[in-house]
Amino acid sequence: MSINISNKSDVFKFALALYDYLIQKGQTKEANDLSQLVDSCYTNDEYALKAHLEAFRLIQERVQILPLQYQRALEEAITYILQEIDSRKDKDTAQGRCTADKTKECSENTAKEQEFQEIELKLKVHNPQLGERILEDPLIRELSRNTRPQVKEYETTYYDTCGHQLINHQVCYRIRSSAGEYTATIKGLGSSQSGLSIRREWNRKLSENIPTLEPFKDLAIGQELGNFVRDEELLPIFVTRFKRTALDLTCQDGSHIELALDVGEIEAESKREPICELELELKSGQIENVLKLGEVLSEVYRLKPEEQSKYQRGMILAGIMISCR
Repeated sequence: MSINISNKSDVFKFALALYDYLIQKGQTKEANDLSQLVDSCYTNDEYALKAHLEAFRLIQERVQILPLQYQRALEEAITYILQEIDSRKDKDTAQGRCTADKTKECSENTAKEQEFQEIELKLKVHNPQLGERILEDPLIRELSRNTRPQVKEYETTYYDTCGHQLINHQVCYRIRSSAGEYTATIKGLGSSQSGLSIRREWNRKLSENIPTLEPFKDLAIGQELGNFVRDEELLPIFVTRFKRTALDLTCQDGSHIELALDVGEIEAESKREPICELELELKSGQIENVLKLGEVLSEVYRLKPEEQSKYQRGMILAGIMISCR
């Protein structure tokens, strides 16, 4: 594989390729740190290069072994960014603009954006009865401090334009209703490996169950999608209906994980597919705790990773995506 860095687009594409490589090699912490840095400025081109520079230098420090083509691309990307930054500094000085250090601002943006990152492990459950047994597992009861699970009913509708503008730009939009409340969510498709997915996520409360990007206009992602969608109508693609039984778990190091059993179905027109899965979502702390707990439960209850999200399965059911299984 040849990776050439000759412009900004190459830099951004390489960051995605490097992220996927790290995930595939099990270096999830490094991939997560890379993702947080490069996403901190999202579409703001003025800051994005510095965020990528910081991310690439971080990978150089932490990842000692990389394939030769990745090492060369990393060096080329850093060299390109430094040259571009120097060029912009000269332009800023000539125009009399402030050229204060913007990397700090990117780091501050990263801290603000962390709440929008979803990290979860999905496991297939053979039947609802097995799921109930897992919720009563002694280890789970210990980590949940014997608290009672929270049970909620959810109905979620996923939307896109007639021309599939959202899926074409690697995001999904949904409205989830529960107990008379409506929450709109934009999610990046992210990356998934052995059931572990890391995705960007933004949530906004709605006063009524009507799809709109308006509540996200204060975010870069909302502004960008607004430019793509414009006046196109957001149309329902498929619906999920399920009961979620959830427990909050606290690990020894203080990490917090939400364990949730989802049982229900996906509906796309007249087609239906059952939902029966366990989700381990990292709320705070170290991702290693999610992986270790998932490994224990998989071994005891013979569970397998669920490689596809509800969104992907719904899109396949609706005939918009093709299954890679």
